[in-house]
Amino acid sequence: MPEQIDVLHVDDDPSVLDLTEAYLERELDAVAVTSVTDPASALERLDEATFDCVISDYDMPRMDGLAFFETLREHHRKIPFVLYTGKGSEEIASQALNAGVTGYFQKGGPEQLRRLANRVDQAVDEYRTREIADRYSTVIDALGYPVYVVDETGTFEFVNQPFAELIGYDIEEIVGSKPGLIKDDEAVQEGEDRLGTILSSTGPDVQHFTVDIVPKDGEPIPCRDHMAALPYEGESFDGSVGILRDVTREHKQREELETKTRALDEAPVGITITDPDRPDNPMVYVNDRFVEMTGYGRDEAVGVNCRFLQGPDTDEESVAQLRAAVDAEHPASVELLNYRKDGTEFWNRVSVAPIRDDDGRVTEWVGFQEDITAFKEREAALERQNERLDSFAGIVSHDLRNPLNVAQGRVDLARDAGAATGHLDAAVDALDRIESIVQHTLTLAREGETVGDPEPVEIASVAADSWETVDTASASLDVETDRTALADPDRLQNLFENLARNAVEHAGEDATIAIGDLDDGFYVADDGPGISESVRDTLFEPGQSGVDGNTGFGLAIVREIATAHGWTVEAVDAADGGARFEFRGVDRRHPPTREA
Repeated sequence: MPEQIDVLHVDDDPSVLDLTEAYLERELDAVAVTSVTDPASALERLDEATFDCVISDYDMPRMDGLAFFETLREHHRKIPFVLYTGKGSEEIASQALNAGVTGYFQKGGPEQLRRLANRVDQAVDEYRTREIADRYSTVIDALGYPVYVVDETGTFEFVNQPFAELIGYDIEEIVGSKPGLIKDDEAVQEGEDRLGTILSSTGPDVQHFTVDIVPKDGEPIPCRDHMAALPYEGESFDGSVGILRDVTREHKQREELETKTRALDEAPVGITITDPDRPDNPMVYVNDRFVEMTGYGRDEAVGVNCRFLQGPDTDEESVAQLRAAVDAEHPASVELLNYRKDGTEFWNRVSVAPIRDDDGRVTEWVGFQEDITAFKEREAALERQNERLDSFAGIVSHDLRNPLNVAQGRVDLARDAGAATGHLDAAVDALDRIESIVQHTLTLAREGETVGDPEPVEIASVAADSWETVDTASASLDVETDRTALADPDRLQNLFENLARNAVEHAGEDATIAIGDLDDGFYVADDGPGISESVRDTLFEPGQSGVDGNTGFGLAIVREIATAHGWTVEAVDAADGGARFEFRGVDRRHPPTREA
């Protein structure tokens, strides 16, 4: 049904009021006419109710029609006003139109009344359309979105200031141009295709799609276009309207999210995310490594609590520690014996941390699962190895050294008793050599134990201290490094002491020993004859030596000390022909455990 038109008619002649009301009701589909005989009463009615149009006579007592119009405009600036008068003249008509009245008619017969009714209908329609347009315009201005109107020929008919600011052109440059000004050919074609679906009888009323807008300067701007056709009747298409929204930030956020998601999916450790707002804090995300590590597919893991990995031998104390941290909303890390889908055990280092929103509320928990089974096995093997080393050291120290001490004591007694010294001297030399072997064997066993708590050590300083504790004859030391390494200072000093003795013994008493940097470590070199091919392959084996009277344990101890730190050592020929020992992996933060 048509919307009712409320008309306020002002005329000091009641008969004119009645006749006009009758014609308006006959000519218009839905109209309600309020008739008053003087402008003062009309102004009161305008304060009390809302009207769509005012019809007013000109010649009235105390206030004529134009004076009434001027007074009305002070409070009701937009309401249509039609001057309908029997005292018509060109002068009055000119004054009325200059004042801004909506329409001017002289009173007359039926034809003039029909014209009046049509003008009222037209004026109200324009007024309501303008009101709607103003209302939407206010909303659009408040939103600040770029708006455009393209006519039926595909030419910009209107753009607002935000639109012009988005693309960097003046409004005057845009209006009258084609969309190709701000789009490439492909984007122009897509816009036409989208509009075609809107105009089709089965298509949507509005199309939403992404389009790259090419500004006057700079890179294309990704935007979201909301396009609709302008209202039209029949086949008379009048053009389209659209609203753009710059989605650059959304694109960047989506790219960042995709990058982060990809990083989570491809991370080398298992990653899970749980939702504490859901019952039992279930997992809502697991990555590929978690699936690979546990054997459970995403469809089996998502939606349940991660405790399903626990089994009969899982340590309850560690589980309780983890649960307490979650209850307190604190991060935690524990080692758990977990079970894969096939029932096999694996050691899992589980670290969890809360994710909080801007208000500090925990919205998710992120968990990291690292399979440390191999580490735990090496750790257990190392413990067994250290136990064997301790047992071996105890046997050597007690069971072998005791009879050795007895033999040495008996030789001394024999000497005191006047026994022949020739054989006794040989026995003493042999016993001293056995003592040296025992001592070096104990050192080798102890130095092979992994360094558990290294500290930053200046290599140059330790090398200098080591040089002072060794009989280096007339040899010289040249240190060219300022490296700081994580090491056990006492064992590092023992390493340099053995290398210094080895250099003096093999390169000569006037040798020069140099210590310098490598990319990931350091080297110790001498200017002696180098390494003989006969001993190169077994150089670091216990008991190997090219010097008479040497036990051959020095370089074996050097290798054990390096290995205990997680370093590697290799013997190569120095640039000037001497021997060079290269230590690499020195920059590692912690030494790895050794296999048994």
